Amino acid sequence: MSNDAADRPRPKGDGEPIGPSLDWRLRVLDPATAVRRGGSPVPRPTAYVSDRFLVPGLPGAVGDELDDVQQIAGRRGWSVTVEPGDLEDLELLRRADLDQEVLAGVEAAWGYGLLLAPSDGTVSEPPDAWELLEEFEDRRAKSGAALGLDHVLVAGGPAVHGAPYTQPHPYTQPHPYTQPHPYTQPHPYTQPHPAGALAEYGAAGWGGRSPVTWVGPRPARRHGPGRTVDRTAKGTRRPVVAVLDTGTGPHPWLDESVVVRNPTVLGQPIGLFPTASSPLRDCEHGGMGVFPLTGGLDPCAGHGTFIAGLIHQRCPDAVVLSCRLYGGAGIISEWEMLRSLRRLLLFHVLGMLGRPGCYPVDVLNLSLGYYHERPQDVAFDDPFARCLAALRRHGVAVVVSAGNEADPRPLYPAAFSPWLDRAAVPPVPLHPGELTRAEPAILSVGALNPDGTTALISNDGDWVTCRRPGAAVVSTLPTSMNGSSTSSRSLPGGGPGERRTTIDPDGFGGGFGVWSGTSFAAPVLAGEVAAALLERREGEVAPAAAGGWVDQVRARCEHTWKAITATTGLVPEA
Repeated sequence: MSNDAADRPRPKGDGEPIGPSLDWRLRVLDPATAVRRGGSPVPRPTAYVSDRFLVPGLPGAVGDELDDVQQIAGRRGWSVTVEPGDLEDLELLRRADLDQEVLAGVEAAWGYGLLLAPSDGTVSEPPDAWELLEEFEDRRAKSGAALGLDHVLVAGGPAVHGAPYTQPHPYTQPHPYTQPHPYTQPHPYTQPHPAGALAEYGAAGWGGRSPVTWVGPRPARRHGPGRTVDRTAKGTRRPVVAVLDTGTGPHPWLDESVVVRNPTVLGQPIGLFPTASSPLRDCEHGGMGVFPLTGGLDPCAGHGTFIAGLIHQRCPDAVVLSCRLYGGAGIISEWEMLRSLRRLLLFHVLGMLGRPGCYPVDVLNLSLGYYHERPQDVAFDDPFARCLAALRRHGVAVVVSAGNEADPRPLYPAAFSPWLDRAAVPPVPLHPGELTRAEPAILSVGALNPDGTTALISNDGDWVTCRRPGAAVVSTLPTSMNGSSTSSRSLPGGGPGERRTTIDPDGFGGGFGVWSGTSFAAPVLAGEVAAALLERREGEVAPAAAGGWVDQVRARCEHTWKAITATTGLVPEA
């Protein structure tokens, strides 16, 4: 498969369930058959993009080790080039015109992609980033380079297995992308199911996505609108919660005063997922992008709207920055994630500097993840980790879902959080030095059942910070979303135009639904952190003096830490 073929535009009538060309390039690392250098541990299963790998730092900053990569690739008949998108983002950074002190902090978040393609005039095997990296690892000790796979992340927490719990499960037969399933074998939700009780969370009445009726009031804001969306009538800055997800669909709660849809920085979108070819195939409108001809709702249809509603319930005065990161299949590559995170950081920094059209971000919610093939490698996945660290060093609280597979394996990015002794009160880090004042901790969140017990699906381990309600929770769903399932009975009613029916199991015209997953526990905590930040701002007699850039960043980290302590009990180390 040539790279040109992989990037060829798909027909206009085709849905975009994953994103441009990505579905043609996914590969699974199978521990039983994977190429492995001598003496190295057996890798664990993971999904990755076959023709791209990731490098920390700025393009052009890598030294002689890039020559080694090119030599190894050349022997296999492959060429290596920098991803054009990373060069575009460098130009965007140049246009921001930041002074050196500010620029250094943004550049620290950088990592970029290298593309593999058959060399001109050669015939070779399809590119495989894993094979190249395994050969390169033998030289890594000399070069000091840290190259990594471009992992595939999946919404809902699990990156090797499924997505949030739906009914029927979207990855049974036939699978929309490939056979065998691209993430693992055996698939966890088919038969025989390894833990049958987990499937209950996907069934209607047990927490699976299904419509419900909301009879309570709309969450009430305490503060009237100000001159801009991020300010109250009194000038208090509203908490801004960035949600990198599927976007936000139509709902009466989620108007433009509550949700900023598809935000841009310097004219470029923060979320890079393409617009659907029609509203029907938009996962936050019609919700039928994966199976457009049969009409079943996408596994992640309404995912971002549900998350936005949970944040609004927990902190009605917050602003949700809704960035469309992926579509209804809930799948995104790590490289695409990094680009959106970099742009979000730039938006945040420009907001701190008072640039028009941008404002500071207080909380980032990420409801997705992947399992790493070699988590014992201390240098693994440096680009992703450093990007999140840069956001935290600029005072952004990062909240991540822990995953939905009842699995103790570390799931990333959740497991970038400090590993804790949760038996201690307050929890203390197992590795001293992780809770630094300069980098507010990543918060990983497991799910609770309605009665307060831990949800059986919830992943767990020392890397899980806390738990919040996540099973059978009620929130907003797009009022435009109506799948192909219909009421089992329908007949005329007694009055003019009246109809009597049973419940339409995937009709969400009422705007509310019930759903389960750690995807939804994370925004509950994100909303709580936002509310704690707002409470502090409401109590301020007067704004603190701005000071220099370093002072501003230090003050933001201090305020963020106080909100984290108030909601989780974590305390920064002295």
